[in-house]
Amino acid sequence: MFLSPPADIRLCSNSGIGLLRDIFELDFGFSDFLEGRIVLLNKIAGIDRRDQIILDGHHIATLWFDVPTRSYRLDLEPTGAALLAPKVKRNVVVCSDSLLEGHVKGKWLPEEKIERKVDDLAEGDNIILKIGKFSGAGVVRRRANGSLAIKIKGLTQKKIILGERLPTLEDVIKANEEHLRRLENTAIREMKAYLSRTRLPVNVSFSGGKDSLASLILCQKVRPGAEALFIDTHLEFPETVEYVRSLCSARGLKLRVIEGEDAFFPQAEIFGPPAKDFRWCCKTNKLGPMTSFIQRQYPKGCVTIEGRRIYESFNRAAIRAVERNPYVPGQTTLNPIRNWRALEVMLYIHWKGLAPNPLYEKDFERIGCWLCPASLQSEFAQLAESHAELYARWSEFLHKWAHENGLDQRYIDWGFWRWRRHPPKMVELAREHGIDLRPQPPETKTRKKTGPKDVDLRVVRGRSPCGLEYSIEADLSAPQNQTFEAVAGALKMLGAVSYSEDLGAAVIRTDSGRATIFANGHIMIIAPEKAAEELLKRASEIILRVQMCTRCRICEKNCSRGAISVRDTIVIDEKKCDRCGKCSQGCIAAEQASKIIRELLPRPTPEPSSHIR
Repeated sequence: MFLSPPADIRLCSNSGIGLLRDIFELDFGFSDFLEGRIVLLNKIAGIDRRDQIILDGHHIATLWFDVPTRSYRLDLEPTGAALLAPKVKRNVVVCSDSLLEGHVKGKWLPEEKIERKVDDLAEGDNIILKIGKFSGAGVVRRRANGSLAIKIKGLTQKKIILGERLPTLEDVIKANEEHLRRLENTAIREMKAYLSRTRLPVNVSFSGGKDSLASLILCQKVRPGAEALFIDTHLEFPETVEYVRSLCSARGLKLRVIEGEDAFFPQAEIFGPPAKDFRWCCKTNKLGPMTSFIQRQYPKGCVTIEGRRIYESFNRAAIRAVERNPYVPGQTTLNPIRNWRALEVMLYIHWKGLAPNPLYEKDFERIGCWLCPASLQSEFAQLAESHAELYARWSEFLHKWAHENGLDQRYIDWGFWRWRRHPPKMVELAREHGIDLRPQPPETKTRKKTGPKDVDLRVVRGRSPCGLEYSIEADLSAPQNQTFEAVAGALKMLGAVSYSEDLGAAVIRTDSGRATIFANGHIMIIAPEKAAEELLKRASEIILRVQMCTRCRICEKNCSRGAISVRDTIVIDEKKCDRCGKCSQGCIAAEQASKIIRELLPRPTPEPSSHIR
């Protein structure tokens, strides 16, 4: 049997089996063969959820989520057709043996070869073909002339008979016990080898998911006294928060709950919803609190055991055994289960006598923030059923945001919001259904007071009035979430600043020029051309950064000199700041400000001096 890569095969939950039973009943009127069976799923590429269904080692069908209809569908495989053919009567087509002459896979089923057909065919219907000793799978498709016909997926002469004995999960664990023991021994040996070379304190990241649970078990075998770290982003499933607390309590583990700020929705008003390629929420809701905690509790650094795996995503395919966390200074991470597959993780947990997060039995593949853009649209459909209030809150925000940006309602309902730059598969889906993916705010609607759409930058360039130096005059319109005094204080990142409250102005002096910033957004710069353009760019970015700061405090951790601190706003110690710019690394406000200014800032085109005031 061929498994599509990356072959991160996993157990199908009881809820998942219930879903499969419903679909097989609907399509073929028969699902008894699933009763009491161990079903495996293998995730493959697709627009949304798409899983190969593995039963007794046979790939019988593929389950997939149809985004436009918000429903699940099956693609039957020839092996599945052979399994079902002797027992089902619905959606079965009997064909003449003469069909077997020549190659038929991928071809249309000729009408004259059909001896008994199905009435009321609908596009996408799966069909079981019976041709003598052969069984086959077909699907109803629309021809170029508009008529419906059956396209043959494939034929097989095999007879698929499932084993009479129904293996239990305990049977599966027992059959794989030696393999699980080897995985455990390798992970423990690897962890001990590294920890023997460091005196740093050890902890384990426990999110409540299966992977972090497996790492927690391993950590307890190597460092029994290590504390478990749980970041409560206030966006976790209620079941997850309860599960983490109860499991640690039952096992006598020291749990440290790192409280994140409950500020996601106000931040989303500023940045818009997070996306798979714009996960600002991870920095503000996870990395910020974690960085503060590590700095406070482990000032000399620490080693954190994590449950990241290479099969989870393309971005994690290069995970190493030991890594430095680029976002959390002082934190070294160990990844002992990086090469484990999802099935191995779950079997290991049960082997150790523990029960995983109950959300897995509700057919959630991943356990994390309930509104995470990395979730599939099928999972949001599941969320609507299992946690209606949470879903309603997020859906209301998304539809309001889409309306303010002139986006089609399907932009939200079909999950386009989960990307800033859409992958080809989503672009094709939008094109097929006439969905414009470009934001187009209605002219008559009031824009968000704190949103990037409020930002505007008008620039005039030329020579200074005396004709000796290059000058820039600009007007920057920006959100007003902080006082101008706070802005003036942050501008110390660029140079020496003189601030006048009476004049509502701040003068920045650098080695190469001078900039005057006014409270009304007017900017005057005199410097050599290249330096003036850079000063305009950086000053504008800092102004926006102050106004959009989420107070995640990542900047504090990036500054080894202690020159920056965040209270109600950004505060710069001018005596300590060497203006290296490291404080902007990993700062979501700085990244967003840089992006906005890059889009707004026109290319330098010197204007006649008459345009300069």
